[in-house]
This record gives sequence, C-alpha cells and structure tokens, in this order.
Amino acid sequence: MVEPFADKAYYEENFGTPPAAIAGRLDKELARASRYLRAECPGIDGRIQLWAIDPTADGATDPDLAADVVCEMVKTAAASAGDGIETSQMAAGPYSQSVKYINPSGDLFLTKKQRRLLGYSAQQAFTVSMAPAYRDDPLADLGLVDR
Repeated sequence: MVEPFADKAYYEENFGTPPAAIAGRLDKELARASRYLRAECPGIDGRIQLWAIDPTADGATDPDLAADVVCEMVKTAAASAGDGIETSQMAAGPYSQSVKYINPSGDLFLTKKQRRLLGYSAQQAFTVSMAPAYRDDPLADLGLVDR
C-alpha cells in the first residue's frame, strides 16, 4: 500500500482539530483521499519525486501541496457529515424555505483550483476531420469541374 500524502499530525497542524464526525477515522479518510488524488492525477508521485531532485523543474510538485489538497478534500467532505448547509433562506408569507447543501453525499472531489495548483488543469481543444483526405479537387472526380 502506498503512503498517504498526509497524516493526522499534518492535518491537525495545518487545518486544526478535525470535525467530530471523522475524528476517529481521520487517517483512513486521508488515505482514501490520497488514493483518489492518485487516480485523478496520474504521475503525481513522480512529480513529487522530481520536486525532491529539483524544485524548479517543470512539472515538479511540492509534496506539502499534495498534502494540503488531500486535507482540503477531507475537510470539505467532512463539512457535509454534519448539516453541510451552505445557505439557508426563509420567508414568512406566503411561506417559503430554501436550503443549499455544500456536498450532500460527502463525496471526496478535487476542485478546479486544486487541479490547477497541482498542474492538472490544462484543457486542450482539437478538431478531427470527418471528411476523407483528397489529393485533387473532389468536384473534379464527380465531373462537376474541368481538370
């Protein structure tokens, strides 16, 4: 089994006391978030090893940054373990109520900001021609133009 990017001591030092809902299983949640990070960001371990050799190398990733991302993932998921309410609106007449949940199912996920920080946010656009390649004018083959 591969080592998690962060442990309980790192979480508590940098993010404070974990929420009561996950305090007893914090190490397991950090290990799970680390597995998710490895699955979502292939090659992250190699990028961290590159950082150890040359922190200025293109593509090198700070190991503390990976640890921070894992801790943020767990903290965000744990926020949903309680109420997980981001906003709540109420009205008196004629009665209205609205509640917006942060992460209702408590899923672990990477945000766009976290992907960008880790160097995995680059999107690429491209086109694929669906027409066959012609060396000559295709209309000439149909007899529509003179050669």
